[in-house]
Amino acid sequence: MSRLYGRDALLDDLVPRLVGFQRKEGHEDVEQVHRTDPPALLLTGPHGRGRTAVLDTLYRSYRDRVPVAEVDCAQGAGAGDGLVANTSQGADFLIDSACGLCSPVAGERKQLQLPRLWTGIVAVSAWRYADAGEQEAAQDRVGRLLTGCGLEPEGSAGAENWVRDVNDRLPAVVVREELRPVVDASVTLFTERYLARKGQADEVLAFYVQRPWARRDEPPLFTLSRAFHQDGDLREVAEATLAVALLEDLRARYGTRWMRFNRPPRPLLLLDNVQTPAGTRLLDQLLTHRVKRAGDPLIVVAAARGSARRRSLPDATPRTLEQVTGGALDWQRPETRTPSAGLITMELPRLERHDIVRMLSDAAPSLRGELPRVVRRFTQGSPLGCGLLTEAVRAAPSSAATPGLDVGALQLNGQSVTRQIAARLVPDPELRRNLTLFSVARDNAAARALATAYLPADPDRAAVETARSHLRAEYGAQAPQPFITDPFLRTVLVLELRRRRARPTQQDPSWRGLHELLRSHHETARQHTDALHHALAGGDAGHVVTSLYERFARPGEAEQWLRDLWRVATAPHPPDATWAKDCWDKASGKSGTEPAGNDVLRSVHRLLHAVWLAADPLTAPDEKLCDRIRFDLELLSGRHVTGAGALFDAAQEWHDDLRELRTPASALPALGPEGSHGELH
Repeated sequence: MSRLYGRDALLDDLVPRLVGFQRKEGHEDVEQVHRTDPPALLLTGPHGRGRTAVLDTLYRSYRDRVPVAEVDCAQGAGAGDGLVANTSQGADFLIDSACGLCSPVAGERKQLQLPRLWTGIVAVSAWRYADAGEQEAAQDRVGRLLTGCGLEPEGSAGAENWVRDVNDRLPAVVVREELRPVVDASVTLFTERYLARKGQADEVLAFYVQRPWARRDEPPLFTLSRAFHQDGDLREVAEATLAVALLEDLRARYGTRWMRFNRPPRPLLLLDNVQTPAGTRLLDQLLTHRVKRAGDPLIVVAAARGSARRRSLPDATPRTLEQVTGGALDWQRPETRTPSAGLITMELPRLERHDIVRMLSDAAPSLRGELPRVVRRFTQGSPLGCGLLTEAVRAAPSSAATPGLDVGALQLNGQSVTRQIAARLVPDPELRRNLTLFSVARDNAAARALATAYLPADPDRAAVETARSHLRAEYGAQAPQPFITDPFLRTVLVLELRRRRARPTQQDPSWRGLHELLRSHHETARQHTDALHHALAGGDAGHVVTSLYERFARPGEAEQWLRDLWRVATAPHPPDATWAKDCWDKASGKSGTEPAGNDVLRSVHRLLHAVWLAADPLTAPDEKLCDRIRFDLELLSGRHVTGAGALFDAAQEWHDDLRELRTPASALPALGPEGSHGELH
């Protein structure tokens, strides 16, 4: 079983205490918490934060040990959905839930029974007479329900001939579009075969008769089916009834005196991607019923892409992983009694350095000391990024001992790891292509300039707005600069952009041409530091050195000069195999690499290239490089009219921080929206 790092409080503490059963094999008792009113859990975060990995781990840990189901609410409904009236994503999710929860459990003689939900699914799956599409959908859904819940063995006639058996029971004369005879025949057949001998028919009927929408003049299961077929708000009411049926089935099973006394492990429902409309509805339906009638035993762990702060959950209780240690015993349902009051939200954090050290050490015992720091710097602690890089190291352990390793060059299964990461972070190919182009953009205006020049099929600039909407949904409210504020995503996409532009085509202009366009854009907008950033990325280091030299002489601006230096030197390096060696030769002042002029100009030249190397997020600056930066900053401190102190202090600060792969505080913008540069680069 693959191991997750940095999630112990959730996997080995909170969920086991809610379920009442430890995740790992063993026989230690785990005291159940929140017995009468368990909170539902909502895990949030962008792509790559490990939401699905947590759910998968819980499923693998508990399957065959407690009733558990895992449902992906982003998957499309089955064939014909939207074309036939007896299917919906919500109903399919509940079928998947039933099949998972009713699977055999080790040590349990009888599988879990969900008669209310089963019968409701059978009713809404009924077809209008002679509608072939609806019959096909019904055969698929009911057949899957029967075999998945253990009511029929796989391949049995009862499962494979469901529609034919129902049709055989219909009256001799049925109007072509009529629904009620099919509902009546379906419910009667299901009841006779699977409920009557167990004495469950009366309790199922009583449940549906008591629904608020039930009518005295017609069977309640026909009313349910008709509402489902009518779509819109009526279908949502029907789906909500099916969700309530699930909870009431579980309450009936776990609410007996014997079960209350013995406190068996509670069932677990894992819902992934509940940010989708159908997923949001299902979670809300479960939470809404708990407001009206608390006490069902179902433990719900859901996951949603994006930030919980942006979701419509006004009364949810936010918690960190550290705050749920011990079972979140301090949690109580807020008195508002709204559906979201029954929810604890947790944004899954990035991995810490000690987690990354453990991951890499488990993969490769012979590990260079700086590798975990480089991985942390590059990935920003993304579980996806750390996990794939760790697998690459595991596949080629010698790479972990390579001095000066460029983690962007690692391969996994014959493919670039960073390319695989990009595809996982942005699964949609067109969106990924556009975000890759926009990864070097400073802001919306720069992204639009790129779209105008390189996306001629996007005359209305929809690509920029679509990309911005995606970033807001994934990462929540962010500063306006740079365009892609998440440093890991930006670095991965810039690397992909550099690879593409290494061999330019008519559709993909050269790396130099792209940065010349952005340089011109920022010069026109009088954003001179950003123009220098792209001038350096495009290879015009001479112009950048001259500009920084001229700025250096201005009195009273040493602090701003340091910030400008860092902003310029965080330019991505060109797609040139010799770039690193050439840059190091210039940083070290190798003979023949320095410009003619005074010692200040030469020092600025060396310093720019040294910082450009040190700011590369894919490698770690060595001691020699950090010493070069300290040397030239100390030299410049003696040449500045008013900024000697600031530059001298920066010499030691930059040396120490860059050695530890931290961005120096004096390199960061002091105030304003550009404060978003506070991340590790």
